[in-house]
Amino acid sequence: MNKILRYFLLTGIFIIPFIALIISGKMFFPFITGKNFIFRILVELLLGGWAILALFDKAYRPKFSWLLVSVLSFVGIIALADIFGANPFKSFWSNFERMEGLISLIHLAGYFVVVGIVLNTEKLWDRFWNTSVVVSVIIGIYGILQLAGKITINQGSARLDGTFGNASYLAIYMLFHIFITAFLLVKWRGGLWMRYVYGAIIILQLVILYFTATRGALLGLVGGMLLSALLISIFEKQNKQVRKIAVGILIVITALTGIFFVAKNTQFIKDNQVLGRLSSISLKEGATRFKIWNMALKGVKERPILGWGQENFNFVFNKYYNPSLYSQEPWFDRVHNIFFDWLVAGGILGFLAYFSIPIFMLLYLWRRLEERLSITEKSIFTGLLAGYFFHNMFVFDNIMSYILFFSIAAYIYALSKIKMDSDNTGDEALDEDENKDNGMNRIFASFIIIAVIFSLYFFSIKGVLSARALIRGISQQSSFDINIANLEKALGYNTVGKQEVIEQMALVALRMRSGGADIETQTKFFELANREMSKLVEENPNDARIRIFYASLLNNFNFYDKASPHLNKAVELSPNKQTIQFELGTAYLNKGEFEKAFEVFENTYNLAPDFKEAEVIYRVGAIYAGKETRINEIIGPISDQDRTDARIINAYVKTNKFNEVVKSWQIAVEKEPKNAHFHLSLGAAYLQIGQRQKAIDEIQKSIDL
Repeated sequence: MNKILRYFLLTGIFIIPFIALIISGKMFFPFITGKNFIFRILVELLLGGWAILALFDKAYRPKFSWLLVSVLSFVGIIALADIFGANPFKSFWSNFERMEGLISLIHLAGYFVVVGIVLNTEKLWDRFWNTSVVVSVIIGIYGILQLAGKITINQGSARLDGTFGNASYLAIYMLFHIFITAFLLVKWRGGLWMRYVYGAIIILQLVILYFTATRGALLGLVGGMLLSALLISIFEKQNKQVRKIAVGILIVITALTGIFFVAKNTQFIKDNQVLGRLSSISLKEGATRFKIWNMALKGVKERPILGWGQENFNFVFNKYYNPSLYSQEPWFDRVHNIFFDWLVAGGILGFLAYFSIPIFMLLYLWRRLEERLSITEKSIFTGLLAGYFFHNMFVFDNIMSYILFFSIAAYIYALSKIKMDSDNTGDEALDEDENKDNGMNRIFASFIIIAVIFSLYFFSIKGVLSARALIRGISQQSSFDINIANLEKALGYNTVGKQEVIEQMALVALRMRSGGADIETQTKFFELANREMSKLVEENPNDARIRIFYASLLNNFNFYDKASPHLNKAVELSPNKQTIQFELGTAYLNKGEFEKAFEVFENTYNLAPDFKEAEVIYRVGAIYAGKETRINEIIGPISDQDRTDARIINAYVKTNKFNEVVKSWQIAVEKEPKNAHFHLSLGAAYLQIGQRQKAIDEIQKSIDL
């Protein structure tokens, strides 16, 4: 039985690299959810199989290692941070878009343990790394087909995204495999032909990485290569040929970098998509990131020990929002910097626990593996880690980068703790006589099987069913009742993505409203969304995003009085965020409370006076409140461009200022004399002020056009 279990475990482990190929079109966030759910299911099966094997064979039980301690400590500390965090439910389950949370960390730690123990020979590890490289080649070919226009680039740009749907995810995947393939090339002791194969694979990986145009990964690659080459050139004493190659790499990279900086302002560089992105890096361009990092630091100061828990950066982002970020996306759920992300999620303890993992990886790599790895091999892994962490200074992890990181950690753990021989098969540990079966172990094994079945359904299958039901709920069906039934079904699983399901309910209800569905259908969707959004607000009263979603739903269905308390609370939670105040001011306008609306819009404008949108809305508020003279004295007369803004014209109409409406449409017609709609609108405005002949002339022009 032990051998069967072992082969079962090996099969599962060698399937893991192929997860990168999965795209699950029938689930919400198809590039994310499928990969994560398959990984979780495989890990749960692997953990169950390994636990049973460890019962019967002591050789498969964990051996002490500070690296193992660091991984388990990290998960334990983050678990505490999540429990005492701002939203424990979301911290545990995460959402469909990210699929992280404590549930993922537990699975990654389980993966690390199983792989680090079961892959107990160098031959197995070589096969594992080669399997992963083969998958990277398949993805590389997929990327080439995207370049050739045979397969759609899902981001909608020219940046390759492969089977990841995100260029930066593909980039870090290729960065890992460039170093892994280089390691296999250096390690290879067979025929020369295989080195040529590895070399060709590295070229393919470099091409794909280049065309992702991901600056963090490209710079991380260059920095990692420089570090690896530097370490080899200093410490490699035995292999002089490799040392010469390393020195050559140092010279070439340094020269190319110098040439790039000299030529970065040339037209050739600027016109190249990838090189142009690299040349555009500056402190000014990085100002947005610095501001977000500063917001994160304020959040850390508020909760320094255990942080806010995973998936809770939105609380920090909203509370300490910098109004000068008005041109950026309104809802950040990550700092886009791995250092600050873990500081916010786990506080100082979580941060130290996380970074203890790479520290022990490097310590074991350089202090414990003298007989296992050459200086060159150690240098390659060191460069890989450097490149990976540099890249993560500007983005965040995804499931495949996590898997690769923990795979390397497991490799170092295995090399440092398990007796390995390049020629054995690993079967020697499976001695049935030394590890005799007993009845108690069989009882424990039965409990393990039951636990695995439970975990498969509770931790993974429910999420799969919810993601599939959600897709059906927001897709076109033969009956709206089917949509409602699927949305209710998706929510009923009460698992990962709960908030996303409810937000989608609200969005579907709004689509029904704007799409002109019949009143009965609108009412059904509104009642569903209203009921669940109300519950969500009760569960998370301090989440400004949820408040805004709910208030927007209420406003669009004309429940202005019910929306106002949520908007006021959202402003209290995020006092510097303009989009929230726009929504509050609009609600006051809809209720006819023009003075209050003006005060809100004035405050919003003062947060960032260079925000053009805020200025236009400020003027709209002034028109309704009859304070145009005052606002003209403060920020100057209205420009022709602003006067033709639809919101300004609508405000003039609603306040019966038709002379101003005429002026607006006259300017619009002057700018676009062949626009029939503008002539028709100007004619209608002339009618309102009693100038019938002019109105007839403009209407005739509209007809003629």
